[in-house]
Amino acid sequence: MDNARQRRNTLPWVLMIVLALIWGSSFILMKRGLFQDGRPALSPLQLAAARIIIAWAVLSPVLFRHGRFLRTHWRPLLATGLLGNGIPAILFATAQSRIDSSLSGMLNSLTPLMTLLAGILFFREPMRGGHFIGIALGLLGAVGLILLKDTDDHTTWSLFAVMPILGTICYGLSGNIVKRHLHDVPPVAISALALSFLAPPFIALGWITGIPGTVAGDPAAWHALGYVALLATLSSALALVLWNMLLHRVSAVRASSVTYLMPVVAIGWGALDGEYVGPGRLAMIAVILSGVYVVHLAEHR
Repeated sequence: MDNARQRRNTLPWVLMIVLALIWGSSFILMKRGLFQDGRPALSPLQLAAARIIIAWAVLSPVLFRHGRFLRTHWRPLLATGLLGNGIPAILFATAQSRIDSSLSGMLNSLTPLMTLLAGILFFREPMRGGHFIGIALGLLGAVGLILLKDTDDHTTWSLFAVMPILGTICYGLSGNIVKRHLHDVPPVAISALALSFLAPPFIALGWITGIPGTVAGDPAAWHALGYVALLATLSSALALVLWNMLLHRVSAVRASSVTYLMPVVAIGWGALDGEYVGPGRLAMIAVILSGVYVVHLAEHR
């Protein structure tokens, strides 16, 4: 009995560490999908379309076993597909066409705070003083990151840096939807069925944006597509299943604490790729993570 309890307590931590490693690496994979040898390979919309299509293809065999859930849970499945996959795929790919992968990973650390905020605003979660302080710190750090330039720590404004923040809002809404409305659906079924709603429009998007012609006419696009396939298989298929497994075991806010490690992984990959990570950015990510920590203290109490 004690061993079984210990495994139940350990599994969420293992899932969070694996997710942090996978998702923390997703930003450099997006960068490699967008650029090869310093020049554009795939457009942001092409990358987003290929990512969703490949992830759906990887999980599609599950549909034969769990298709019955579509009839009874199609609304939350559609919502989590759009908010947890479709819209963020476009937002993050578009953002990374103009900002560093490490900055995108740092901004993604707002996910726990946006999960909490979505729960308070739309799912009747209670609001505590610690929540307010944590959200305020997180937003302060996010504004600081947006205002910092890529090459030094002087301030400027980057509209593209707002897009990852919008993506974290989508993630926050999706996490609450899964926790509230899909708790009785197997995690792998949630992932496959949610992506099934996205497959037709994203296949059309891939065709309209000319993925076949781009890949046929540019050898570098083949290499880029390989990175996107790795991104889709790990970050959009496998990680999505692991994320839903985690949401079945812990609260949405605690599950999103994978954010603690994700920026470290993203910053590490960015530094290896020659991206600038100055003291100003490190200070701002520390402010955001302080806000996340305050929220978790409030949740624990």
